[in-house]
Amino acid sequence: NAFWYLAGDAIGFRRSAAVSPTTGKPYVYYHDHLRYDDGHILEYSQQLERIVAKGFAMWDIVAECEREGSLDQDILEEKPNQIREFCEGTLNNIKESSSVKRIVIANGTTGSKFFVKHFTEWFIDGRLCAASDDMSQRAFKTVMNKQRKANGDIASKEDNGVIEVVCLPGVSPAAAKFTYLEKRAAWEAGCFGPGLKDFEKWQSNKQQSTFDTPEKQQITTPKRERSPARKTPASSPKEPAFRILSSSISKLAQENEWIDLDVSPQELRPSSTLTNGQCFNWMVVETEESPDAINSPRQSAWGTHDAQEWIGPLGDRVLSIKETPTTTLFRVLHGPTEGTKEYLQQYFRLETPLTPLYEEWSKADTRLKKIAAAIPGVRILRQAPLECMFSFICSSNNNIPRITKMLSSFRETYGSFMMDIPISSSAANDDDSLSIFSFPTLDSLANASEDDLRAMGLGYRAKFIIGTRDLLQTSGGEEFLLNLRSNDDCQAVQDELIKFSGIGRKVADCVALFSLDQDDSIPVDIHVQHIASRDYDPTVLAQAKSLTPTIYKRVGDLFRSRFPNRAGWAHSLLFVAELPSFRSVLPLDMVKEMDEWKKHEQEQKAKQKMEKKKEG
Repeated sequence: NAFWYLAGDAIGFRRSAAVSPTTGKPYVYYHDHLRYDDGHILEYSQQLERIVAKGFAMWDIVAECEREGSLDQDILEEKPNQIREFCEGTLNNIKESSSVKRIVIANGTTGSKFFVKHFTEWFIDGRLCAASDDMSQRAFKTVMNKQRKANGDIASKEDNGVIEVVCLPGVSPAAAKFTYLEKRAAWEAGCFGPGLKDFEKWQSNKQQSTFDTPEKQQITTPKRERSPARKTPASSPKEPAFRILSSSISKLAQENEWIDLDVSPQELRPSSTLTNGQCFNWMVVETEESPDAINSPRQSAWGTHDAQEWIGPLGDRVLSIKETPTTTLFRVLHGPTEGTKEYLQQYFRLETPLTPLYEEWSKADTRLKKIAAAIPGVRILRQAPLECMFSFICSSNNNIPRITKMLSSFRETYGSFMMDIPISSSAANDDDSLSIFSFPTLDSLANASEDDLRAMGLGYRAKFIIGTRDLLQTSGGEEFLLNLRSNDDCQAVQDELIKFSGIGRKVADCVALFSLDQDDSIPVDIHVQHIASRDYDPTVLAQAKSLTPTIYKRVGDLFRSRFPNRAGWAHSLLFVAELPSFRSVLPLDMVKEMDEWKKHEQEQKAKQKMEKKKEG
């Protein structure tokens, strides 16, 4: 591999004697072209120190994967490293300065494909741009076209905060069409040359205290006037991760006691209802008995089925929800106490008995019967339609932590301050506070601009929020959405919702199911398509090259025909069982079955890749 030889030639050292340990002869590929003699050889640890000291960092695109052999083309089920978080200075929930100028892909077009696969959203958000050289332009042409389509233009490295992405000849011996000298010229032109210049400039300006630091470069979120009584975390270069402790929350609004919702575990389990991705406003409340929690705090409710308490804003209230072995309790921390029980009964849709539904669905599907016994109380919520709609627009091509972060900024900027809650910092176990805001109204969003929303980090979704706001205002506002609850045709509701900017069929069905009482709406994504293929009809996956409108409807109809009574609820129970956080409660035979099917799918993918390669 040529990387360290290339780096040494550019920075001023030599990796090794460039002699094969097997034959004892020099590597012809490198030996005659290296700039530095044996007197400049450094140990590996010294090479690392040298390259980092010059302003370069190295990381794999793929954090983990499944692979037989050593070829990149055999990589399956890969998970990327948190490269975006590192570059934006938010890795591990710690906010810190970042001055990354460019990302260089070390193994050519293969690496570029992996990078685009996992970071398309980063491009579309307008925070990445392709380098101007021909190889980079070819490698990132498709994703830059998507950026242009989403934003009306493409980003430039001259734009504030935009990172340049460079595709260079691969450093692996497999990239044999490039000689060492050609690789060195390309790497010095696209990586080491500009990188060293940027680092020298950064050092020089830093010494003069006039360098445009990352704090200045960062896009700031416009803030509304804060309450004089509001406490905020102490300012520091790093904003530590935090957790919310039950003992601290118990000291708030002590005049309001816990109230019983009078609902059995079979009828409601917040641990499987608030944590499965249908809402984004709840945060987990932890106990001091969680020794590892401070090292890996879990602010979002997502995936916290093992927790027992959650806190969050709901309408004009801030509530705590607590799950006990026999019932569900709630406590009002902010807002009116009167009518809260009835309000939560509507929110959890407790007017619909769940036990008879579980029994009915179990008769139609033996697999669901096993899931029903293992995961009781999974309900569909009745959320505020406006909040649900804007939340799921933000969910497009996104992950739970970033969705939560976006919506928090959205609330803070355009919502109303409600209260502060105490938090525990991971940095020094300091007590601090977190401010809770209500969800914005259409009126509070009236003066919001696309630029404002982009500055908050919403990226290409900003224009969707503005477009949807404008159409809603002319369509009758939130009343228009509320009226859709009385429509008993879920397809007609979907047709109405996809008229709004940034709302496709899946987002429309999420909004319909989770806020508009459309109990037969089936949000279909690749995961739901896999469930349908594995359990009901293999052809919806085997014969489908993509999730077309026809396939989308076919998948939904498979659930609707099997579960004629509230198919969307049944679908959600099946979906919950696929989530990693619920795996431990499932029967072992079911887990084994899921693993075997996953392995089969991976083998099929590998086979298709190989056949495609042979055809090519």
